[in-house]
Amino acid sequence: WTVLGLFYDSRDNDIGAEMAFLEANKHFKREDSSIFLSSAATLLELHAYSLVEIALSHELLSSPKTLNQEYYLLLAKLHMAKGELKEAESYVKQATVLNHTNCWLGFTWTYSLPSGESKGARDNYERTLSYEAPAPDTHSIRLRLASIYLQLQQYSAAKKMFLLACMNSPSCITWLGVGISCYRLGELSEAEQALSEANILNNTDPEVWGYLSLVCLKTSRKLEAEQSYKYALRVGLKDADLLGEIKSIQKEVGFGDSGF
Repeated sequence: WTVLGLFYDSRDNDIGAEMAFLEANKHFKREDSSIFLSSAATLLELHAYSLVEIALSHELLSSPKTLNQEYYLLLAKLHMAKGELKEAESYVKQATVLNHTNCWLGFTWTYSLPSGESKGARDNYERTLSYEAPAPDTHSIRLRLASIYLQLQQYSAAKKMFLLACMNSPSCITWLGVGISCYRLGELSEAEQALSEANILNNTDPEVWGYLSLVCLKTSRKLEAEQSYKYALRVGLKDADLLGEIKSIQKEVGFGDSGF
């Protein structure tokens, strides 16, 4: 009903919109939100940004003095989706001020922004995970933090964080992260074990095959190196840096590509 009302509003059908909103409120049971905030969250997932803007404007008009953290976070998400990163960060900060105990939400959204501030993101994710009350999306936060550690070449920290993620919800991504971390640390046996676990969960991931090829190259296993490399290409390995690293080591050791 709320979405129908927003649609009517976008067509300047004030009577139809008002009737739809009244019907929506009859069926809405949540006490911690509103028909407009709830619909805005759903519409964001559907990329219906114009309707999200209308929903949030109705929320502003209906309760200007009681705007909560959810309202500002939705505004932040909307601006981030539209590429308006400064505006998004500003709204995240307002959300954080309103509810300091849930500031993990602010950090999650602020540092999802592609601002290049990896060290700032790392510090805030670490602070988020240090709170006594766990964030509802702890697993995602760990994955993001682990990825930042990899980017900053803090491989021991990355390995530890990916392993925590594996304990919580093992996946190809978590085991691949462990494998990459171990490989960069020179722990080739552990790297291969982790990459094998990743491969069991998804045997079509090109990065997994690429790193398996690197491990085989480093451990002088010619046939396996060639096979892993062949599979990596077959399933679509596109990472230019990883491909370049594989080719460089292939030239160094003199095998790994059946074309040699």
